[in-house]
Amino acid sequence: MASARSLHISVVLDTICPWCYVGKRRIEKAISMAKYKWPDFEATIDYMPFQLDSAMGDGLSKEEVYRKKFGDRVTTMQERLQAVGKEEGIDFKFGGKMSNTLNSHRLVDFARLEGSETEEKIVSSILKRYFELEQDIGQMDVLLNAAADGGLDKEKTRRYLESDDGIDSVKQKIKNNQRLGISGVPFYIINDRYGISGAETPETFIQVFEKIFAKSEG
Repeated sequence: MASARSLHISVVLDTICPWCYVGKRRIEKAISMAKYKWPDFEATIDYMPFQLDSAMGDGLSKEEVYRKKFGDRVTTMQERLQAVGKEEGIDFKFGGKMSNTLNSHRLVDFARLEGSETEEKIVSSILKRYFELEQDIGQMDVLLNAAADGGLDKEKTRRYLESDDGIDSVKQKIKNNQRLGISGVPFYIINDRYGISGAETPETFIQVFEKIFAKSEG
């Protein structure tokens, strides 16, 4: 029997979005807080794809991309992210290469077939590799190592990523999210009804959870 306080949360993210990494840590904190506040609280999470730049190439210099997009603001933005990241246990670094994120989203989709725990581990590995280890998540070896972190077989994963499997599915999910009006990430869809935009604080998530429960009980 499902708990009266049961939530399904779809996290819409792009794997090169730093605020998506921050948001992931914050929603995890919110869930821990909710479990403490409501002993019967349950939550399941899945991760949905979004691309901030679907036309992005591969092996681009992060620094050059940031400078071109944000100009002189980039240093201030990076310092702010590092400060926020430190609060969430993230050691943001901004060197290395940046690539199109389609294959990283395909890997997350592939991981979902093995269950939410595998999906969760692989999303965590992809984000850590990109933002903290300065690895290029468009590279096959990086994605295969992330797959192994989640317990997936490397060779099976390689065959999948080298094929066209899952490409159309991921692209369709991205389009579906855009049709919902989502234009920025992270974005959270709770119980397929309620939307939260941005890397909100855990306390804000708790307030939204409370409102959802109040409506369901009313």
